[in-house]
Amino acid sequence: MARTLETLLHHLDTVQYVLLLLGGGLLALLERGWPRRQGQRGAPTRWVVNLGLYGAGVALMATVFGPLQDAAIRLGSAAGWSGLVATAWPDAVKIALGVMLVDLVQFGLHWLAHAIPLLWRLHQVHHADEAMDVSTSVRHHPLEVIVLASLTLMLCAALGVPLLALALYAVLQLAHTLFCHANIALPPALDRWLRLVLVTPDMHRVHHSVRLDEGNANFSMVFPWWDHLFRTYCAQPAQGHQAMRLGLADGEGRGEPGLWRALWLPFAGRER
Repeated sequence: MARTLETLLHHLDTVQYVLLLLGGGLLALLERGWPRRQGQRGAPTRWVVNLGLYGAGVALMATVFGPLQDAAIRLGSAAGWSGLVATAWPDAVKIALGVMLVDLVQFGLHWLAHAIPLLWRLHQVHHADEAMDVSTSVRHHPLEVIVLASLTLMLCAALGVPLLALALYAVLQLAHTLFCHANIALPPALDRWLRLVLVTPDMHRVHHSVRLDEGNANFSMVFPWWDHLFRTYCAQPAQGHQAMRLGLADGEGRGEPGLWRALWLPFAGRER
């Protein structure tokens, strides 16, 4: 296990970039052939903005969060984290539970990002996209990336989540976030069965609705169970997936294209 952990952690960035390129490219092709929503506007400009935000986030993570993360990992390894990692359970059980714990933490932080005004200022950049496709998955303000990654690391350290579970979840979440934001049409029967174990594109699209009752639902990141447990699940949008409007609830055009506009949005002085 130690060798597997060391190898995965050493190559984690490479694995993620390859997955982003190949998985994102494949889903983009599927979106062209089997789109769920027809006639989404402004794709080239939106992609420039969304990928620009991703690039800014990667640069900030590399310069600010990376060294802090490495220091936290070394400190945790030296001190010996308690919690899940310290139990006598088999490694496979600890890894599986660790992955689910990380996902529960992500659900909680996602809910807080909508509930706390300061966090919402950052998170609204993701929701300001007035269409939704695979590029939306990487549309996050760089400061939100830093804040949520730091909170995730601290909470998972407190829970004693094994490092291998963290690394596995990072890969799983990246693959899944590309999938659940994709504008692809799944057969209704497949969507119905798949959302028993995974958040599907139709389930997550409800969360991007301009309607507050729908936008404040479906906070789950990978596994859909948390929304059922905490009663935040919404099966379908009231107006249907083709007619529903995506974006911010005030309808004041904050989702208009422009990288600098997106970067400045948290400081524009508006609340949800």
